[in-house]
Amino acid sequence: KTLLNRSGIYIKSLVPDSPAAGCQRLRPGDRILAVNGTTVVGLDYQRARELLRSSGNKLCLLVAKSDSEMAMKVLTSSSYSDWSRDGKR
Repeated sequence: KTLLNRSGIYIKSLVPDSPAAGCQRLRPGDRILAVNGTTVVGLDYQRARELLRSSGNKLCLLVAKSDSEMAMKVLTSSSYSDWSRDGKR
């Protein structure tokens, strides 16, 4: 389990001017459940990241929306990494 008391892959931030930011549907704190129909539930961060990066030009995410309290926990936690920390999406 994470510091949020719920295991999973969470969005911490969105890269400005990226397709993810441009779609205006994703928010910090949202939990990613699947990538292009493949579940990420139970996967560790590295495997989920590889799945995202290998998705090609089209990406379909299934996410569980968070409330503002969850978003604040994700934003203030140092245990979560930015998906695009190294500039790759």
